[in-house]
Amino acid sequence: MRRKMIPLILGVALLFLLVPARAVEGAPFDPILSWTGSAAASITASWRDSARKTETLQVTPKTQYDKSGFTDAAEFSADCKDVSLDGSGVWHYEATAAGLAANTAYLYRVGCGGSWSKASIFTTSDAASKTVTFAYMGDVQTVKDSKAEYALWGKLAQSMYAANPNLSFAVMGGDIVESGISTELFDEFLKNASPVFSKIPLMATNGNHECNFPDTGKPKLYMDEFALPQNGPEGFKEEFYSFNVANCHILVLNSWIFSGEQKLTSDDYERVNDWIKNDLATSAVDWQIVVTHVPVYAVASDKTAAAVRKNWAPIFEKYGVDLVFEGHQHVYSRSYPLTEGRVDYENGVTYIMGNSGQKFYSSADETLAEKTIYGTATYQLTQIDGNALTVRTLDLGGNELDCVSLRQRGISATREDYIETLWRAAGAPAPKTASPFRDAKSPAAAWAYENGIVGGYGKNVFGPEDRITDRQIGLILERMGGAA
Repeated sequence: MRRKMIPLILGVALLFLLVPARAVEGAPFDPILSWTGSAAASITASWRDSARKTETLQVTPKTQYDKSGFTDAAEFSADCKDVSLDGSGVWHYEATAAGLAANTAYLYRVGCGGSWSKASIFTTSDAASKTVTFAYMGDVQTVKDSKAEYALWGKLAQSMYAANPNLSFAVMGGDIVESGISTELFDEFLKNASPVFSKIPLMATNGNHECNFPDTGKPKLYMDEFALPQNGPEGFKEEFYSFNVANCHILVLNSWIFSGEQKLTSDDYERVNDWIKNDLATSAVDWQIVVTHVPVYAVASDKTAAAVRKNWAPIFEKYGVDLVFEGHQHVYSRSYPLTEGRVDYENGVTYIMGNSGQKFYSSADETLAEKTIYGTATYQLTQIDGNALTVRTLDLGGNELDCVSLRQRGISATREDYIETLWRAAGAPAPKTASPFRDAKSPAAAWAYENGIVGGYGKNVFGPEDRITDRQIGLILERMGGAA
């Protein structure tokens, strides 16, 4: 898919909070929201407690809560595990509320008996929406005083949310802790994350500092502490996953597999790469965004980054990735749009390296960077409105330090028009079966589906009046054996 730069300002709200999360002594604490299923039909909560109990997630529509509180709330049982590593008893709980109505406000609380967290409110997303606003936060990794530095990061997160109450969710770029085997560091992070991320989902990415388990090289405690989608390749669940919100597809990747610590075989790497290709090829939304820790284009010499670039940059370029968020090298750096390492404003992928903590590099290779910022903790605010996307970079004081805009380039034809043209060019063959799409019953739609040319948006929806994008055209031609 091809892009060029243009201005844009717009976003949409998804979730908000009624009261603080840590308020009742002895109650469950540090609730964090995420999605492990559909953003339009579910929510997942994870939280902590000092004892093992049979705890639940209670969810009720706001309209019902206004009448009877949690009296008639739906209850969802929580899984529980000891995440203290030494067996001293730090208990992690997580539960998913499924079957929710789209674009609907709900209240939730977690706990059991007379011991409950305070009630918070969230709103399920609208899968048909063309607007969304979300945040990216790079490395949090502390340097000297973890309590003080996490508290400062917490202020950045709260400032971000206060200035942008329409945030739908946030993603993080890894190196959340200095040591992935330290329960205490995760405790401190979650304490400072909960005031914001009990309001909006937090979707995490692991970095190298979460992977320091010498027996496996995997981010074991990180995967225990966060509740993440399980749709990744076998053997790499939660290290790799993807999800959709509105017209945005987010693909999260564990780039540290190229360090060699996991002792992967060539078959393992091939399986991971095939999963990434399939995930991007089957995505039917407008914007494709990748989140990974190790940068594709390093700003400091890095062998792992070189392997990431060799393996994944060609995939990102071929399958229409628009934007890649990354971290690891402790500066803010936004690349020019790049294709095969060359500046390409029409076809290139934009790479943004973020850093939200207090560890900073003092220099960087700026050869491919359009903007670099040193010594400043920042967050990135992404606003999508239809075929336009803007990323703004802001600091603790809300000062805008950088801004870039992307726009999809596509022809003016609708999806129905384009498929009709291809069908007629093929001689208007009679399809063998009826169209499975409830909104497109033409012979052209039936022919395209049975020949694997189109798959629709899921739930038998084709979107015949939607403008077809360059990325969709490329995928269709590839499936037909043509040149994308």
